[in-house]
Amino acid sequence: MAEDQATALSLEEEERLVYRLKDGDARALEPLWRAYSRQLHAAVIFPVLPQRELAEEVLQNTFIKAFERIEGYTWQERGILPWLKTIARNMAMDVHRRHQRTEVFCRGYGHFVEASEPAMDTHQRPDKALEQARERQTIKVRVKAVLDSGQLNDRYKEAIELRLFQELDRETCAEIMNVKIGTFDVLFHRALKRFETIYRQLFGDPSEEEAGGLR
Repeated sequence: MAEDQATALSLEEEERLVYRLKDGDARALEPLWRAYSRQLHAAVIFPVLPQRELAEEVLQNTFIKAFERIEGYTWQERGILPWLKTIARNMAMDVHRRHQRTEVFCRGYGHFVEASEPAMDTHQRPDKALEQARERQTIKVRVKAVLDSGQLNDRYKEAIELRLFQELDRETCAEIMNVKIGTFDVLFHRALKRFETIYRQLFGDPSEEEAGGLR
């Protein structure tokens, strides 16, 4: 993360910054960043998401989200840090869950979303490499067949495409689909279960390696 020197803020200074933000002055984010970015990164985000690039992205998005939501924030004498911690923690957990879910999905069915084939392993036997390439192609074809089968309703298909293929966060998915976050979570879970049901109907039970624990 950026090597900004932490700068302590008094409650009076924080309160003034909050009201500047409420007036639409984004420059008021900079003093808050200098004061709290290190603490948010080290104590809240990185323990949940110990991947540098993802953690730094969440840190930046925490302050952006705070600015977007500042109208709903009510100043309290304990300052703005607890509110920032809540935003950071929720966003870090969301990214963590997203990557876990995407990893599980991709182990079973998600080779379809790969932009390119993995680099060739020069130490691998040619016959084994060919076998794996054929398996990847089979999974791609099968995933596309499920998505295009007409058996996955439009809402389920949209939820899967937004969450896994476009990798949007839960809140954005919910906004696009015009539902509450909790409702989207239920919808997404049911979409994955329905996807697996259709896959099994069309192609039989996947092997343990393909399924990747999607259940």
